[in-house]
Amino acid sequence: MFLPENIDFAFPEKYILSIRIIPDGFSFSIHCPTDHTVFYYKETSFNNKLSYNENIQKLIFDFGFFTQPFKATRVIIVSNQYTLVPETFYEKKKVNDIFNFNITKDKETVLSEKPEKVAENNFYVLFSMDDELHSFLCRNLWNPIFTHHISQLLPYFSRHNNETEEKRCYVNFHEELMDVCCFRKTKLLSANTYPVNGKFNALYFIVGVWEKLPMDQSVDFLYLTGNTESQKETVDTLKKLIKKVEILSFSPNITVPKEEISSVPLDIKIQLCE
Repeated sequence: MFLPENIDFAFPEKYILSIRIIPDGFSFSIHCPTDHTVFYYKETSFNNKLSYNENIQKLIFDFGFFTQPFKATRVIIVSNQYTLVPETFYEKKKVNDIFNFNITKDKETVLSEKPEKVAENNFYVLFSMDDELHSFLCRNLWNPIFTHHISQLLPYFSRHNNETEEKRCYVNFHEELMDVCCFRKTKLLSANTYPVNGKFNALYFIVGVWEKLPMDQSVDFLYLTGNTESQKETVDTLKKLIKKVEILSFSPNITVPKEEISSVPLDIKIQLCE
């Protein structure tokens, strides 16, 4: 694997490493918060003869730089298996019971975090990952911070256009998943991640959220982001149903060609906007 020449692992403390764990793959990025010319993103392929965990272990060992003492090492868990718990009901010693009440997972480590910079919302995100993989990454990465991808998105959505009185719905398309997060000003109304492996799955879930809250298709906003090209028919239909539909664009604080950033997932891209 060839990394850009301007990444110098003689000084790993300058860089932030972000690793994305998705249901059927693995990707990572490296960037320097103080040098906007430094950014690298890579999706890796798996060996079908190895198990999921064996593939990740092999990647970590084959490319030794993963174990370097970076400024920060983030492990982003991408999945629709999470639950939001109000702070009033949150007890750290009971996270397993709370999580398993909604989602049953065997041989999984349950993790929790409180998303930062989400005003008017006192809640925790509970999520899980494979026990063996969690233990392996803790042993081999430098002080890894485990986070869920929804925790990366909510602070940005909360801040965006939050002065308007109308409700706002944000839809992020990625992999075979779709995040739907709704706000009134800075208050989170709902957040869910849905599978979108069927032709009209996305439309069904979005319309369902709008009806449940409810949201007004003539007044409230719908913002679309991520891989919207993969959902062209859905997007075209939504524009017919909802008056205020916008494609949300991002301007990362890096000076690299647009083609290098276009395919980068939103939970990584948002870090570059900070």
